[in-house]
Amino acid sequence: MTRWKSQINIYLYLDHRAYLRDWHQEAKTSSKIFSYRLFSLKAGFKSPNFLKLVMEGKRNLSEEGIHKFATGLNLNKREKEYFYNLVLFNQAETHEQKNLHYQHLLKAQKVYNITPLEQDRYDYYSTWYHPVIRELMLSPGFDHTPEWIAKNIFPHITPQQAQKSMELLVKMGFVKMNRKGLWEQSNSLVSTGADVQSVILMNYHRSILDVTKEILNKVHYQQRDIHSLTLGIGKEQLPLLKKKVREFYQDILKVVCMEDKPEDIVLLNIQLLPVTKTLGEKRP
Repeated sequence: MTRWKSQINIYLYLDHRAYLRDWHQEAKTSSKIFSYRLFSLKAGFKSPNFLKLVMEGKRNLSEEGIHKFATGLNLNKREKEYFYNLVLFNQAETHEQKNLHYQHLLKAQKVYNITPLEQDRYDYYSTWYHPVIRELMLSPGFDHTPEWIAKNIFPHITPQQAQKSMELLVKMGFVKMNRKGLWEQSNSLVSTGADVQSVILMNYHRSILDVTKEILNKVHYQQRDIHSLTLGIGKEQLPLLKKKVREFYQDILKVVCMEDKPEDIVLLNIQLLPVTKTLGEKRP
């Protein structure tokens, strides 16, 4: 197998199997003698089609396997480090592991100026107060200073945190200043979108739950409305309940989406979580 340098940019990928599929396609096009067997020979695998099995999601990679693959892929030192974190990010079983390797991927992408918005989205959804400040900047009383934000947000943050948040919102295009010198939202609704990584969403939901616990006993009962239901349901009812929650969510958005001068900012949490194993199934 001839030694050649792939033109596939690994730093553009957040899925190691997608990267391998594209690398494989390029290798077949660039070399007439390329085969799964030759790749295994170079990487040091006994199985002649191990690359195929990994690409198809039928095999995971151990740490030793990751290093062997890096050799077969002819990656340089920094590319090997990225590939290592990429594989462990995709194969992680816990949020903590996934988040750790995802941060390493973002740092590497930043060094090579790849998808800078990904880091911004990570920052935005990993901190509870960015969406709140986005709404506060439209408030009639906003004086354009981070000090005002820090004073009026609850729980309180520092003016430095407020300043960085405002800069992030402008950078991401979530807010802009109009010709009258007033802040306005570029889009009245912000959604994470289907392409945002699950680790980002998990960070966001965790930060929301943390701040909810912090302020729960600090808000007067007349200003809050908290309900909790514990329900026994059949398996076929869970999709229906999720659909009802989404419909309620959309109804709320329709009510507030045209509001351009908010007087209060509220946090609405809806949780629908299973708290038991499926009844009737044998316990281990």
